[in-house]
Amino acid sequence: MDLEGLQQLQEVDIQRDQAKRELQAVLDQISDPPFIGQLEAEIEAQAEEARQADHAVREAHAIVQTAQRRIEVTDNRLYSGSITDHRTLEELQRDLYAQRQQLPPLTEAETRASNDAELAHEAGAWLQQLRTNALDAWNARQSELEVERGDAQERVDEFSRQVEILRDKLTGDDLAAYDQYRRRRPRVVATVAGGVCAECRLTLPTIVVTRARRGTRAVECPSCGCLLRVT
Repeated sequence: MDLEGLQQLQEVDIQRDQAKRELQAVLDQISDPPFIGQLEAEIEAQAEEARQADHAVREAHAIVQTAQRRIEVTDNRLYSGSITDHRTLEELQRDLYAQRQQLPPLTEAETRASNDAELAHEAGAWLQQLRTNALDAWNARQSELEVERGDAQERVDEFSRQVEILRDKLTGDDLAAYDQYRRRRPRVVATVAGGVCAECRLTLPTIVVTRARRGTRAVECPSCGCLLRVT
């Protein structure tokens, strides 16, 4: 069994596996922006709030205008000189006073409605800017991820080419054994140096090292199960 060739194949396979994990990690991050749906809903809710606030401003403004017109009409009647009845004049004066007393609260209500509408529109503009900034940041990150994806894919492809070259150099029996072992563990071959298995750090029995050094057949580490290659 060509343990040296299998070990070379193993190292490249391990590097390819790592490159595949890195590629998948990048791919997992490439997706539609997860925040857009929720943010769009908030923007629409804020827009509806702004529409309602604008409607309230129009209603308040109409009420103020109606009150002002009533005051103007009453004032014109009172000072037109066409009414001479003393009692009627007193009633008109009382009406005019009451109407003028009602106007300030109505004007204040209109001002509050205008302020509320302004705040609602400012909040909507802030959400729109937040959306723009978030999308810009997300797009920038996606561009970076696309570059990372390309680099990771190139590494996977390069290691795959190296794997194919190394596999072509090995016999069918060696490859069958290698593939069978590698389905159970990432490392198939472990180097033995100074009587110690490099994979599990076990000090091997002398008889095991001797058999592995002969190389007449594959010898497994009694601890980790790797095929032992004595250097």
